[in-house]
Amino acid sequence: MSNFLSEFEERFRAGFLEDLKSILEEVKDEKVYACAFGTDSDFVTLFLAVNTEESLVRHVTNMKAEGLCDSKEDENYYRWGLSEYQYGDTTHLNHISKFLYATENVLDYKDEMIKIMAKVVKETDDVLFTQFGQSKEDIIFFVSMTDDDMAEELEDQSVMQMTNANLVDGFLHRYQ
Repeated sequence: MSNFLSEFEERFRAGFLEDLKSILEEVKDEKVYACAFGTDSDFVTLFLAVNTEESLVRHVTNMKAEGLCDSKEDENYYRWGLSEYQYGDTTHLNHISKFLYATENVLDYKDEMIKIMAKVVKETDDVLFTQFGQSKEDIIFFVSMTDDDMAEELEDQSVMQMTNANLVDGFLHRYQ
């Protein structure tokens, strides 16, 4: 494994675990259904976004009140559009962006980076989730891009690597 990938794994693992603990503590009375890793089309940014069933209901209610949610398609967008997620805006993963930005051709490492992210998610001890009243097996994990039409394809590929197999099919058919 290249030095870049080794350092990425070390930084990602540390940042993800710290962010996850912080967010799970913040949402301990809510049900987490999605944990998304956001990036851009060049793979030089990285952030964590989490949503809960309760935060989704609050957000959809607010959007309906503003006339910005008047269909099932809109509700589906708020459920899966990571830019609409309510938790994770101050994450340690943001610090990785400086490291990624300073690396040439990060995009060349995209597939390996996703494998590393999936490995870290899968290796994260269930105890971390259960101590905050969550179950890793009930959370959909995926990577998304904020600025590219390929986001849905990336989400579909990554969810299969990171998420409990029982949840994958429902996610893959989320827009149907």
